[in-house]
Amino acid sequence: MVMEPADNHSSFVEPSRIRVLVVPVGKWRRKEFVDAVNRLKQYSEIRLLDITPIDSSLFTPQGFPQGRLFFKFLTVGINDSMDLFLYDFEPFRKTFVVIGLVNDDSDAQHNIKILKEKYATVISHNMIYTTKTKGSGCSNVFYSPGMIEGLETIACDIGKNFLLALNHYYSSYKHMTLRSPGAIGGNSVLKTSLTVRASASTISFSAGNVASKRLSSMEVTTNNIKRSASLKISKTLTPSENRNQQRSQGRQLKILGNFQLLSGRYKDALQSFTEAVASLHKIKDYLWLGSALDGVAICFLMLSYLNMPFQIPQIVNVLCPTQTINGTTDMSSPRNSVNFTPLGSPRASSSSAVSMAVVDAQNVNLPLLVKAISEKVLYYYEMTLSDITDYAPQVVYSELLLKTLTFMVSFSNNTELSPDVLKSITEGKLPLHDKERHASIEPFFSKPEIYYFANKIFELQLKEMSIESQTRIYIVLAEIYGSLGFMRKKSFVLRLLMVALMSNSSQMCWNLDYKSLFSEILILYGVDPYCSSNVLPFSNSTKPTWLILQKRCLQLCLTVANKVGDNESAARFAVLLIKKYTHLLNRSEQQSLFEDFLKPLVEGGHIKEYMDPFMLREIKLIRLENGTYSAENDGIPVESKLTQSDKSNAPASQIDTHEVFNPFKEVKPTKDSDQATPNEMRNIFLEKDKGVITCVVQNPFKFEISIDEVQFNSSTLKFCALGKNNISAKTPFIVSPESIRMINLPMEIRSSTNHKWHTLSSLKFSVIGLPLQEFKIVPSENKSQNLQQDHKRYNTEKIEMKILPDQPELQFIQTKNMPDNSFMIMHGTKKRLFITFRNKSLSCSIDYLHFSHTTNVEKSMKPNYWKKLPLDDIYAMDKQLEWLKNSSVKIINAPSKIIPNETVTVELEVDAVSVPFQYNGFDLWIDYGMISGDKQCIYLKKLLLPFKVTLKRSIEIPNVELVPLNELPAPSVKSVDWINYIMEQRRMDKAFKVQDFILLLVDVRNSWLQGIIAEMEYGDFKGKSHLIEGSHTTRVIIPIKKLHPNETQFKNKPIPRLFQGRQYLSSGLNVEQENEMREKFWSREHVLSHLICNWKLSADTCINGTVDFSQFLDKFDSRMVAVLYHPTSFCRISVVIDKNKVAVGEQIEAKISVTPTTAATLDPHSRTKTKAKKNNVMKKANSNDLTMNIIIFDRSASKVLSKSNRRILYNGTLTQHISASEHTQANIELLPIEKGNYEITACISEPRDDELTIVQSQFEPVPFIVT
Repeated sequence: MVMEPADNHSSFVEPSRIRVLVVPVGKWRRKEFVDAVNRLKQYSEIRLLDITPIDSSLFTPQGFPQGRLFFKFLTVGINDSMDLFLYDFEPFRKTFVVIGLVNDDSDAQHNIKILKEKYATVISHNMIYTTKTKGSGCSNVFYSPGMIEGLETIACDIGKNFLLALNHYYSSYKHMTLRSPGAIGGNSVLKTSLTVRASASTISFSAGNVASKRLSSMEVTTNNIKRSASLKISKTLTPSENRNQQRSQGRQLKILGNFQLLSGRYKDALQSFTEAVASLHKIKDYLWLGSALDGVAICFLMLSYLNMPFQIPQIVNVLCPTQTINGTTDMSSPRNSVNFTPLGSPRASSSSAVSMAVVDAQNVNLPLLVKAISEKVLYYYEMTLSDITDYAPQVVYSELLLKTLTFMVSFSNNTELSPDVLKSITEGKLPLHDKERHASIEPFFSKPEIYYFANKIFELQLKEMSIESQTRIYIVLAEIYGSLGFMRKKSFVLRLLMVALMSNSSQMCWNLDYKSLFSEILILYGVDPYCSSNVLPFSNSTKPTWLILQKRCLQLCLTVANKVGDNESAARFAVLLIKKYTHLLNRSEQQSLFEDFLKPLVEGGHIKEYMDPFMLREIKLIRLENGTYSAENDGIPVESKLTQSDKSNAPASQIDTHEVFNPFKEVKPTKDSDQATPNEMRNIFLEKDKGVITCVVQNPFKFEISIDEVQFNSSTLKFCALGKNNISAKTPFIVSPESIRMINLPMEIRSSTNHKWHTLSSLKFSVIGLPLQEFKIVPSENKSQNLQQDHKRYNTEKIEMKILPDQPELQFIQTKNMPDNSFMIMHGTKKRLFITFRNKSLSCSIDYLHFSHTTNVEKSMKPNYWKKLPLDDIYAMDKQLEWLKNSSVKIINAPSKIIPNETVTVELEVDAVSVPFQYNGFDLWIDYGMISGDKQCIYLKKLLLPFKVTLKRSIEIPNVELVPLNELPAPSVKSVDWINYIMEQRRMDKAFKVQDFILLLVDVRNSWLQGIIAEMEYGDFKGKSHLIEGSHTTRVIIPIKKLHPNETQFKNKPIPRLFQGRQYLSSGLNVEQENEMREKFWSREHVLSHLICNWKLSADTCINGTVDFSQFLDKFDSRMVAVLYHPTSFCRISVVIDKNKVAVGEQIEAKISVTPTTAATLDPHSRTKTKAKKNNVMKKANSNDLTMNIIIFDRSASKVLSKSNRRILYNGTLTQHISASEHTQANIELLPIEKGNYEITACISEPRDDELTIVQSQFEPVPFIVT
């Protein structure tokens, strides 16, 4: 079943239009054929004046040259079987003309023959060739190259052929009994069925008995009009024969009027219809009477369209009285009412009808008259519903309602019968809804009036009608509501149309003209994406209730489109339904939607894209190392851009040609080097690498989906591809309903990205059998429903990946004579290692090699180890770390380049002289790589070689002391090395004083198993070799010359910082304490810088080492610093005895003098002290509360003799109060009682906190011997 196009079914003057079927002949493209038909439609109105006259008194154009032929061009054939029973009643429904458009050179006569065979019921067959300029000269074959030239002439000639055929066709009706549709079709003709039968008799009249009275009076009027004919008939025929004769005559006149209306002879048609009305009214043939009366109304409009004067027939004026414009008639009635005054009784005189004056058309409100006629016709049709055969078919009744509605709508915005309105009526076009129409202007027909009239449509049993008829009714009704601005009503009617189409059981071919209905109803319901910004739907499409309505509307449209075979629309609706309204569909609805619609449409190729554009949620790239998952980026080089360094401009003499090859001497990384973030580092690959791509996909639907294929996009395929996997159409990857799954696929790296980052933002998937489609990575969605911001509906993610060219690989082979890279080393010695490497690559050379190391000591240090240490400890720690970094491991020889597959040996020296005792190993890092071919960047890789070291102790220094040297040793022990050095210094220096030297006592312990020979040095002193047996300790004495404070000035020298940029915290020391710390620090550094100890094994002199005293020598205290410096004082103490050697009982006289020093005699260093320190010294110099103490010391027992001892008696006092500002001298007589070796000295003390504190002592005690 082919559905008829919807255009112009609502035209009130539809019976005046000639149906012309245009068919393609030859090989046409659809667009070309449609364009040709559209050009032909430009000449759908032909003047009879332009048509050649024909030999027919009824239809010749000369009879009414002002008339028109109106062609209605169709491209879809009409099912004749549906309207065949109506052709005798309404012949205008028939297709009269067929035109074949030919775009090839086929034979014209043959084509005409085929047209006549295929369209046998058509009365006029014509052919238009679009490729020829001339042909056989047949009257029904025409030529218009390109459908451009002579189309108007061709249309006129086609009109002539139609009129000739119409004349012949009408002749068959002259001797034919015209029957009603019900008599021809029987039960197949649907009788009009009204749901409200009670109102049928009261639509136009106020009382039920008025009709019979009026009909009786009309018999008189009709007899007056047809007076002579009636008298003749009454004389020759019986009443029954007379009635049949009048019925036949009236019906013939009505059919003649229809044909004259089609032929453009509107005045003749008006006359025929008027006579038919008079005859049919007399015999009460209401069906044909209504049709004839409808023809009269059409003639009124067509004559008005031609702007030709005419008069309202008396019979019409009687049946449908209306108010004249000048108001002269007394038959006035309300404009919206069809009631009129009865014409009188049947026995009244015929003069009552004669008194009805003929009304000129220009004095009548024609729109109101036409509506009154239409209502009268409806009344007559309803009067036929009780008849068995002569009843009004529902299709006739409904179309009369529709065209009356369209007629009323044409005047809903107008107050006059203008040419524009008449033209729109003849063309069947409805006015657009005028929102800005002035409310004070009263139109012919108001919207409420039209709305109430339209409700009569719903009184019909529409569901009993054919689907074509229902479609025509609903479409026209929707157009009417849309023209009135009733959008809700329009959407309701369109939804009824969809329900009707869905419930139809017959198979239909969908006409393209109807496809706009889908878009229209969806726009009315506000369904995206049909609702554009300039169309405001009547509903609030964001409310839940309207969302449900939208869903149901889409489901209805989908079912209808599927039923009529419109797969394109069905695919669009199904995808829109599952995409936008997933949350409103339950599980059964979604599964049914997928199985019944989506899946078949996908298999048929009508759906091209998957419904969820956000399916791909995440992508991860994993590099495989030797076919396994790699937790770290093993083997991935670091890439840095290079730029020319300023060092390249240095003179050749400043360049050491023996240095290890270092590309950073000539080139260095730029500040804006392409540094990869940790996330990006995971996405760096090498050529020919293997990897795994992990895709996270979602299925938001309540049915399972299958993924048949996964592929990279075209830009990514240049660099990598997916490996073989099990995903295929036969073995798809299934994603369960409302779930998220992870897909792991092998990946093969093909080519390098040329040290550039490649962006991977999407993957291609084939889902549920669809072609490969690109999906962007969408980690999250925005819930905004604003169509204007659709590009912000979701957030996309991009994966950065880089593929580096094939790289060299440095392989560790072995360390000579060292299994597992573990060895033992004695503390203080050095050891050489020989390491063998090989470049495993067969195509890439190693252009750069750099060795570095890290010991376990450095790794154990915290980054902020220095924050809580004093400056001297920080320096000691930093110095040790710096030595570990720079000197603990040294590369003796390193290659500048390693060619492919080359094996090299590197010599390494491990220095254990200054390593701490917790040292147990180090990591050797080899940075190597190659420079890119364009010299723009370098690829660096690292190789780690861990070494385990067992540190064995050798020489240790458990104790170090500083003692003053007060007297020369005996010459008999001159063979001792340090005594020999002192004697030699005495001999060489005339100003020699023994007090200028001190002794450094060093305890040297051998912690090794075998004997060690150690040699000590300090400055120009070189001691003799000392053989120290294993696990033994030897004290070594080293002479050191005292320091002068005015020469060193250690207090003013700050402690250095090896690592700059640290923000040191405050030490909390004052200035004096800070200076004291500096003095102790630099005193220790002075001793360490001169002290040397070299040793070797006594059994194997090849094993030798050096002692780093900084690990053993503690920080100096104040006593050690005082011993190291020459003394400074505020007074000078002198002790003199007359004899140095006496016998027991022999008297000794001692003189002790204290001489104060003046400001000028104070040492310069003391004058540069801080103000507080200087004031303290001067205070002591001016103090009178000082005590001079004489002390006698027993050198043999190393103790001070008490005042009451019995070994040496004295005459005088051992203590005396003195003034430091004055010279003081004391004499004392000593009488030794016992033999011994003694010393006499003096010191000055002062009281502090109830105790006497020595503030200065004699620097050179005086010895004496008692024999």
